[in-house]
Amino acid sequence: MPISLAAIFLPAGRADADTFWLGLGLIAFIDALRLSVFDGGAAMMGWLVILFFTASVHINRLRDAGRQGPLVIIPLAAGVVAKMMTALIAVTIAMLPMFMRHLEEAGIDLEDPVAVQAAGQDPEIVEGFQRRMVENEAETMAAFASGDWPSAIAFWAVVFLIGFWFARMPRRTG
Repeated sequence: MPISLAAIFLPAGRADADTFWLGLGLIAFIDALRLSVFDGGAAMMGWLVILFFTASVHINRLRDAGRQGPLVIIPLAAGVVAKMMTALIAVTIAMLPMFMRHLEEAGIDLEDPVAVQAAGQDPEIVEGFQRRMVENEAETMAAFASGDWPSAIAFWAVVFLIGFWFARMPRRTG
């Protein structure tokens, strides 16, 4: 079967295993370009396009294998959950030094784990940190951006792992 770009980008055809793998690789490459070129809203709109393309190539693979289209939810949902969990962890790790600096400036002894834990639960200190994050937008955006690449890698790792199952589905004859 010849490679069809429509089968990669639009939910309107059939994608054999080779077209499916080529499609996933091409879409992952476009996602990497999206992360490298765009920020903010443009990156988010690009992410929605990436999800559409990813759904399309999976739907077309399912169509080629004679399977039901709703199975497309499995790789998309698993990939998005992996992306969200990884982004949360990466952003938390990026914000931890900022929070520790805030605690130190608030006079908390960072060598005392009980004092640090109590400060982390103190509403005034937490509100002060939130104000600091709002006031220092560049530092906050840098912390959030630190989750971009790790979350993308997690998304594509999960999608590619589930892709082995999709690619091994036998082709429907007739």
